Amino acid sequence: MQEHSLTGRIAGLVIFRVPEFGTRARFTIEGTGSCPVVCAVEGDVAREFISRHCVGDQVSVRGIYEPRPSTAAADTPWVARFRVCAVRFAEDRRLAA
Repeated sequence: MQEHSLTGRIAGLVIFRVPEFGTRARFTIEGTGSCPVVCAVEGDVAREFISRHCVGDQVSVRGIYEPRPSTAAADTPWVARFRVCAVRFAEDRRLAA
């Protein structure tokens, strides 16, 4: 799988904890020049993301598109997700202020 980078504004942030897997977050990147992209982040990356970023922040994310599971039934709805491996601010906060 090929790694991609996206830059845009965080929208629709949802943070949750799964006992078996730990902290996870889901959000949408808007303003990429195309359709909004649903992103998923987990583990250490999720903990760092939650502590540094919030809705409205302009960020650059790096990751891979998750394919539909091969074991999913044909009639199961599937929203493509972008599995985030790294997140950083798209612009330096000091310069933005």
